[in-house]
Amino acid sequence: MRRKNSIKWGSVIFGILWVPIACETDVTNDLNIADSEPRLVLQGGIERNLVNPLPKQQVRLTTTANFLDDVAQPIVEDAVVTIFDGVQDYPCRYAGNGVYETDALVPSVNTEYTITINWEGDTYVATDNLNPVPRFNDLYFIFEEETLFSDEGYFLQIDTQDPPGIPNFYYYRVARNGEFIIVPDPGNSTVLVVSDEFFDGRFRTGVNPNDEVSFEVGDVAIAQQLAISEVYHDYLFLLFEQTGNAGLSFVGNPPPASIRGNIINLTDNTKRALGFFYAAEVEEGSLVITE
Repeated sequence: MRRKNSIKWGSVIFGILWVPIACETDVTNDLNIADSEPRLVLQGGIERNLVNPLPKQQVRLTTTANFLDDVAQPIVEDAVVTIFDGVQDYPCRYAGNGVYETDALVPSVNTEYTITINWEGDTYVATDNLNPVPRFNDLYFIFEEETLFSDEGYFLQIDTQDPPGIPNFYYYRVARNGEFIIVPDPGNSTVLVVSDEFFDGRFRTGVNPNDEVSFEVGDVAIAQQLAISEVYHDYLFLLFEQTGNAGLSFVGNPPPASIRGNIINLTDNTKRALGFFYAAEVEEGSLVITE
């Protein structure tokens, strides 16, 4: 049984603002084995949310820890962080817990952003482009009965138009009651991040932004579609492919290898940082699950 409950944009509820670092269950941190020397780890980037503009742009800096240690990654408190939009530098102040932020930067599309991090005598830089995102034509949910492969529940669906004639890359995020969730699964590398290679210019209906996340009646559901760069798409593809295999018996569950991001150490190229500094425009919709 498939029951479509459609909520057009005039009545969609947009009530929860997502802060990228504060409220998320995610697997997009780099995984790494033990190193002889801790390495810098960057999480976060620039987001232009079309529905709920973020009051601050944030990144978080930590260092690597031994893969076998059951401890949180150490935070970085003494870095100097600046973001450049091609015209102006935006210094980021330290806000605690490894977070560096600025409320002066207002993101814009078709802009290249560069972050510069000075830490412990080294200078790190990373660059990414902020591309425009298509809007949702409709956001709704359907009820799926239990199968051999999944439990019953309500699942989000999106209708959206892909712009024709240009390469587009998307990253999908789903939140349940304010918490963004990604369940480790081998399919994430081809479901949560996609290119429009096979649907360029088409109107897409019934897109499930995350078929691992189900909802119950009364839940507040958020779906986000991010327009990302090709290099960030490739990074997330490899990351989800690796984390999705965790715990699978035929893989053998080895310690995961680090995945190369876009951060360059200008001072010493042998001291490579982990993570990815990204820029993305975000389309967002929210609704309450009803019977």
